[in-house]
Order: sequence, then structure tokens, then C-alpha cells
Amino acid sequence: MHAHHIPVPASVPPSRALNWLREGWRLFMAHPASWAVMGAAAFVVIAIAVWLPFIGRVLAMVVLQILAGGMVAAARHSDETGTLKINELWDGLRRHAANLAMIGVLQGIALTATGILAMITSLLLGMILDVTGLAHFDWITFVVSWLVDLFVSFVVVMAMLLALWFAPALVMLNRASPFDAMRLSFRAAVHNPGASAVVGLCLVIGIPLVITMTFGFGIVVVIPLVATTIYASWRDVIGASPATVV
Repeated sequence: MHAHHIPVPASVPPSRALNWLREGWRLFMAHPASWAVMGAAAFVVIAIAVWLPFIGRVLAMVVLQILAGGMVAAARHSDETGTLKINELWDGLRRHAANLAMIGVLQGIALTATGILAMITSLLLGMILDVTGLAHFDWITFVVSWLVDLFVSFVVVMAMLLALWFAPALVMLNRASPFDAMRLSFRAAVHNPGASAVVGLCLVIGIPLVITMTFGFGIVVVIPLVATTIYASWRDVIGASPATVV
């Protein structure tokens, strides 16, 4: 995507996050059966990818981004035309597979880097505790190491999630490159900390609750509902924004 086509993210109040969730639900309920079939198909494909040896985890992330792109594009098509076709799930594969796949690869690299960074941090912390003599107190070593690992993992994972939230929509709907999409996604999320926190909290609490209460079957609703919510947030923060040179 050329620089002069990069939109400027809008700043919205935290309450708009609830509108994103409501709009996502409205789009889902317009074609619940079709969305559920798409959600089930996405779950099966991702589950198969995860179980493949050696490349399973990264491949699953690649597949997730490709399917997310297809569902976001399907959400836009449904929003604009009132129609939805199940085979739109594969639009990401047909139209922007390479760029979406690269986002999944970068996601896998980020998660791997998180583990390496946490290990290095633990080693440095162990050296510091040993030099100061605090390493003789096992409970101090355990608590401090756990807190530091948790903090490092939290920071990296949160940054990754911010960079991923709008990325599939930016690739599919704005024709962004993977790096531009993740950069602009992070920028848009940071410009809207309240709304990002609200929608994140709702999803973190709501998704496990729905899946648990439905004995796992709710995943076929959760997957497309996240995609329609991503589309609603993209439309609000990026879709209506003017393009500029960045």
C-alpha cells in the first residue's frame, strides 16, 4: 500500500467499543446459520493445522489470519449488500493470501521472541539475585522471577494483540502490506486506549464464558463474532478516516 493511501485513525470514546460489539452481533444475527458454518469450518481447519508436527503452531497462526481476512471482508460485503455467502470465508486465500500469511508468520515470531526474552530476563535476574545474595531466599527468587516473566510476557503479548487487531481488515479492505497493516493497527489501538481496553476486556471475559457455558460449541459463534466486531471497529476508526501521507 502506498503511503498516500494510508488512512489516519480516528479517536473515539471508550463507549464506542460497546457499539462495535453490538454492531458485530447485529451483523452475525443477520445471517446466523451462514456465520456459524463459517465459524465451524474455520475451527476445523485451524485445529487440523495445530496438530501438524513441527510447523503446527505457526501454520495455525497463518491460517487464522487468512481466514480472519476472509471473514472481515465477508462482514463488509454483508454490511453493504445484506447478503452473505459461506464461500466468502476463503476470500482471504483468494485475494491476499501472501500478505495475510506474513502477518501470521510475524505473530509466530513475536510469540517465539516472547519466550526467548522471558528466558533471557530470567537468567539476568538470577545473576542479579545471586550477586546481591537474595538467591539464597528461594521464595524471593520464585516470586520475583514469576512477576518479571509475567510482566515481560504481558507487555509483548499486548503489543502483539494491538498490532493484530485491525491488521486483517487493513490488508483486505485497505490493501495494506503486512508491515503497514500491523503498524497502523498498533497506532489505531494506541490512539484509542479506552475503547481498546473495553473491547479487549469484554472479549477476554466473554469468550471463555461463552465457550464454557456451551461446552465448547460456542466457538462457532465466537470466531465469526470476533471477525464482525473487528470489521465494526475498522469501519469506525479507520474506514471513515481520510487518507494522508504517513
